[in-house]
Amino acid sequence: MKSLNLSKWIALFLTALTLFSMNTHAQANRNVSEYNLNGDLGLKGYDPVSYFAEGGSLPAKGNEEITHHHKGVTYRFSSLENKELFKIMPERYEPTYGGYCAWAMAASGSKVDIDPLLYTIDGNRIHFFIAPSTKKSFDRDVARFSARADRNWENLTGEGPRL
Repeated sequence: MKSLNLSKWIALFLTALTLFSMNTHAQANRNVSEYNLNGDLGLKGYDPVSYFAEGGSLPAKGNEEITHHHKGVTYRFSSLENKELFKIMPERYEPTYGGYCAWAMAASGSKVDIDPLLYTIDGNRIHFFIAPSTKKSFDRDVARFSARADRNWENLTGEGPRL
């Protein structure tokens, strides 16, 4: 009886391990064809860490010599320190909605280009915008616009929202 129990536990463990690796593989293979990229370059070459306090709180162009390729997207960094911060926790620094305008994603599920100097940081999420008016509108009700944009992004790409 004990060997049967052990066999069941081993089977359960292997099933769980298989499901976990399938989920990890799915997350690693994002739908980057839906991302706002120039080739495979994300965020128009801006350093994603530079927007946050630990990266200086000011958008900075990344250095062509300091790059990191993450799940199909190449990011540039203004310093080696910022690159290392990104490598530790990329989900904190990657732009929401593949780098498209958050307001347009919320309003209609549209993939609209951005101005990398127009952004809002909401917790660990950075939202970008095409125009000051779209940023202003989004900033009036970040929670509502984020929820709508999250749903539209998932419908468009099959990817859940970046939290």
